[in-house]
Amino acid sequence: MITLLSKITLYKKHKGRNTPFKSGYRPLFDFPNVKMKISGSIELIDSHNFEPGTTGIVNITFWEGIIDSGYFKPGQQFEFGEGISHTGEGEFLEVVNQWENP
Repeated sequence: MITLLSKITLYKKHKGRNTPFKSGYRPLFDFPNVKMKISGSIELIDSHNFEPGTTGIVNITFWEGIIDSGYFKPGQQFEFGEGISHTGEGEFLEVVNQWENP
């Protein structure tokens, strides 16, 4: 697993979600030069809900397997969403934790 401190923006209703999400939200992430979407979990740091139209700092955790943890770098941008629709975008700020599989 790898956890990254990230800055994200959740799009407003016309382009994204019309309801907030809580910690544990598991959207699909799109990365440049990766052909498939990757599931990750967003954990909120300073709030109980993340409202549409909000920009904030969160932790995002990915499980290794599909993409090697060395792929994730500070400054890397991404989009996330549900199904084929993008509901937000973001940028990795720093690696918080990284665990190797036994």
